[in-house]
Amino acid sequence: MRNIKKILLEQKTGKKYFIKELDDDFHTSSGVISKEELKSKKEIVESNKGKRFFLFKPTFPDLWESLTRGPQVMIQKDIGMVMAKTGINKDSKIVDAGGGSGSLCLSLANICEEITVYEINPEHYDIIAKNIKLFGFNNVHLKQGSIYNGIKETNLDLINLDLPEPWQVIEHAEKALKLGGHLVVYLPNLNQVKMFIDSTKRSKIKVIETLELIERTWKIEDRIMRPEFQMLGHTGFLIFCRRFWLKMTIKIKRIDKTLPLPEYKTS
Repeated sequence: MRNIKKILLEQKTGKKYFIKELDDDFHTSSGVISKEELKSKKEIVESNKGKRFFLFKPTFPDLWESLTRGPQVMIQKDIGMVMAKTGINKDSKIVDAGGGSGSLCLSLANICEEITVYEINPEHYDIIAKNIKLFGFNNVHLKQGSIYNGIKETNLDLINLDLPEPWQVIEHAEKALKLGGHLVVYLPNLNQVKMFIDSTKRSKIKVIETLELIERTWKIEDRIMRPEFQMLGHTGFLIFCRRFWLKMTIKIKRIDKTLPLPEYKTS
């Protein structure tokens, strides 16, 4: 069951509160909201100090903000690109390795049929487990182990790797992905990117493209229309791949030179 039941948003300050229990009064710096108000269907409630709050059920972005953080998380600009480029949907089966805090796997779980998460670090494993409970998802299967040792799941639509040595997973990914399935690798530096791309040669994994995303917000206020001075620059490189068979041409040695030489193609 989802831990966060409702959201309180103070009208004047914009401060947001996450409500986990509706059977108790909720205390804020702007007063107390009674449990009766919390359970009501009202959209606007008042504290005992007369401060007004919006009251609503949380959506996925609200829950994402409340993630327990541990290691660096994949942020929304990169997560959105993974979703767009791989086309995952309600029927998709996914494996995510190097789950970290669960930012990506929970975002994918919000859409897909099921997702299996491999996480070898015990501390990170506990953080992901806590965040799965926070979101209330039952389609996330968490495994404490290294994907370098193999992938038991098969016929996958997507494998996502946020690992220091993703080239160790290529052979496993070849067996686990369905034909045309997607492999996405997230890496912080170009040396790793080059090593991974080189390691895919002669494999069934074809690199489609490598990219990074730069996010810049704008200030639009009265006559002011300009980009903000700070922007979100490099967070990581995304390598998008798909599983295909290598095309091979096999030539048969001609014994009787009076016969035509056959040529067989397999794919």
